[in-house]
Amino acid sequence: MKFSSLLAACTVATTAYSHAMTPEPDVLVSSAGQHLVVNLPQTRVFLYQDGMLVNSYPVAVGKMITNTPTGNYAITGIYRNPVWHVPRSIQEEMVRAGKPVQTTVAAGPDNPLGPVFIRFGESRLGLGFHGTNQPASVPGFRSHGCVRLRSENALALADWVDIGAAVTISYQTTLLSEDSAGELWLHAYRDSYKKDDIVPQLLAETLLNWQQENRRPVHGKRVDQAFRERNGKPVCLSCSSTQNNRITGTLNTVRWLSPPPEIRDEQPDELLLPDSNSARAPRSAQFKQKSA
Repeated sequence: MKFSSLLAACTVATTAYSHAMTPEPDVLVSSAGQHLVVNLPQTRVFLYQDGMLVNSYPVAVGKMITNTPTGNYAITGIYRNPVWHVPRSIQEEMVRAGKPVQTTVAAGPDNPLGPVFIRFGESRLGLGFHGTNQPASVPGFRSHGCVRLRSENALALADWVDIGAAVTISYQTTLLSEDSAGELWLHAYRDSYKKDDIVPQLLAETLLNWQQENRRPVHGKRVDQAFRERNGKPVCLSCSSTQNNRITGTLNTVRWLSPPPEIRDEQPDELLLPDSNSARAPRSAQFKQKSA
């Protein structure tokens, strides 16, 4: 069913930062300490300190067949000048592509991990943030599961983040926000992992509630168009016209995916804490991980 029709049906039933243009994920972040949130459809990582957004960077995440897994984790290691021990699965890809098989890649300009690897989760998962020797590959869906940054951003992240910082990997293709003028905006991103994460009835009810609370119409046909295009561009659902619409000021998240703060857990259910041998101090490392 089209959202314009669904919104109308709901109506009948009820009557009987430099990042200002980028919407934040609908994720409840920690009010104290550091929290990194990667929303995979946005191919972007958001950095929070004490609940406030302080920075964000474009990223490349896992391909369709090598998804970056969603969930809650913690930073468990920071390794500078890493040696890449190539996973067997990637060695097999090299064989199929007719390329020379590499088992290790030394630290340096040819290393796909770039100058730093920031592990999150248990080491057996092989997950982390890292730099790259191919900066043009960021952003996108190109890795084997890790979160790839341009090397200068990976280094900045390594300088900022601490061991134990919370990490959330989310998958939200549809985000709602209000700008400083009170207009309602929708961003619809490609469903690259084919998760079909939208609950049409819940979205329609959210839009209807906004319409009633603000006493302003929401244009359902614009929702339909946004989902047809799924290009991540902002679509104003409340503006009187579709012409020359611009976001005013900053965007504030309209919650519809995350639970209300009063029922929120104090800690993520499966937060993976640092290994006993993890260290904050920069050091070189040799390890395996999913992605280059």
